[in-house]
Amino acid sequence: MSTSIAARAAKGFLWSVITGLGSRVIGVVGTLYLTYLIDPATMGEVANAHAAALLAHALTGLGLTQFLIVGESKPGEEERDAGQVTVLFLGIGFAALGLLALAREPLAAYLHSPDLPRFLPGSALSMAIDRIGAVPERILAKDLEFRAIGLGRTASELSYTIVSVLLARAGWGGMAVVAANVVRSCLYAVAMAAPVRPSRWLRVNRLAPGRWLSIVRLGIPYWINHAMILVSRRGDNLIMARAFTPEVVGLYNQGYNVADIPATQVGEQVADVLFPSFRLLDPKDRPRALLEALALLALVVFPLSVGLAAVAPVVVGTVLPERWQGVAPYLMILSAVGVVRPVGWALGAYLQGAGDGRAVIMSGLSLVIALFATMPALTVFGPHVASVAVGLTFSTHAVVSAYAVQRIGGPSPSAVFGAVRGPLLACVPMFAGVRLVHGLTGRMPPLAALAVEIAVGGFIYVVGAWFFARAPFARLVAVARSVVARRREGP
Repeated sequence: MSTSIAARAAKGFLWSVITGLGSRVIGVVGTLYLTYLIDPATMGEVANAHAAALLAHALTGLGLTQFLIVGESKPGEEERDAGQVTVLFLGIGFAALGLLALAREPLAAYLHSPDLPRFLPGSALSMAIDRIGAVPERILAKDLEFRAIGLGRTASELSYTIVSVLLARAGWGGMAVVAANVVRSCLYAVAMAAPVRPSRWLRVNRLAPGRWLSIVRLGIPYWINHAMILVSRRGDNLIMARAFTPEVVGLYNQGYNVADIPATQVGEQVADVLFPSFRLLDPKDRPRALLEALALLALVVFPLSVGLAAVAPVVVGTVLPERWQGVAPYLMILSAVGVVRPVGWALGAYLQGAGDGRAVIMSGLSLVIALFATMPALTVFGPHVASVAVGLTFSTHAVVSAYAVQRIGGPSPSAVFGAVRGPLLACVPMFAGVRLVHGLTGRMPPLAALAVEIAVGGFIYVVGAWFFARAPFARLVAVARSVVARRREGP
């Protein structure tokens, strides 16, 4: 059984990464094009509205949908319990997002964001629709149907890119992004719901308040962890908004979004695959599976993040207009997030799979405590120094999670960080090589210089990975070949 689960998890990992990364690349192209149509201050206002809606969604989730993966129902009552989850999750979320939209004026005053009231209602609507799709998505994850999840997410992200660009060209300004998010959310909800039989999540014969307490009690640890992760991801936007101008927020958010690509489109997808997979593994097999997953994760994510930091000045100078050139320092600083954050996510997935609520809570709280202890204090030194707090936050999370994993009988912190040491060492000569080449390509056309730097960095990393991380490198190649071979053979 363990071998079968591992194989399905590996296939799920590749499906999630390939589909997610492909759509994200197209999405980044669209987002970069939007910089020629929308100014940083307007994008900063939109980012504030989105961050507020996302936090309202996260803080009212209560971990309810986790019941669909880890909850236990009496025989024959699975669909009824899922229906109760749906009622609770949607009811609480819709109420919170509605209240947020009503409070848009005082929130705008607090954040020094005068245009936020224009964008917040649409952002809240988008998040409410996302909430609908989240319920069937958890059922698909429990069934290890990662292909359906990956394809659905890809289609929804592509719709966002197309709609936002078309509406921005038509003169919608910041509302183009808001409207595109609503369209994306609608397509996402449909894509997640379509493969799932309606009775598996919409069957509500009658409300059962007595069952609600059990559902909420099970989800609280997961909710705290997930909410704290989202607070740490979007709370920084609100801290920056409170301390600086909307234009600074726009530049910071753009740098964060680009730097975040390896972490979210590889690391987050891996965590989504690992959590349900760890639940199905025999406990004695989980430590080894975690170390292997971390090594593979680092092998893919680390070079993308470190490489992005190395080519950041060339990327920004090549693809962004003059008014957005201030993104470059944020991109270099925030790329550090891509190295540490996915490690913390994978460890968090292990903690959730082990079902240790206290460890999950400890891991999640470390994120918020670190962010709010560092970023507000660093804002006095300016926005660039303040952005360093993001890397410090996720480094703290990774360390705390590693010790929490050890506490429940998992690998030691030294084993955890030893699993990612090889890929990290392979990044050192890659970064040095790219920066050296950068000094030699100054007179080349920007696109040609960027292509040369990427090619040189990729070659150096592959060689470095073969020397410093040979075992995970060989496993990654073997898994990729296996999946390709199966696809060629057909069903």
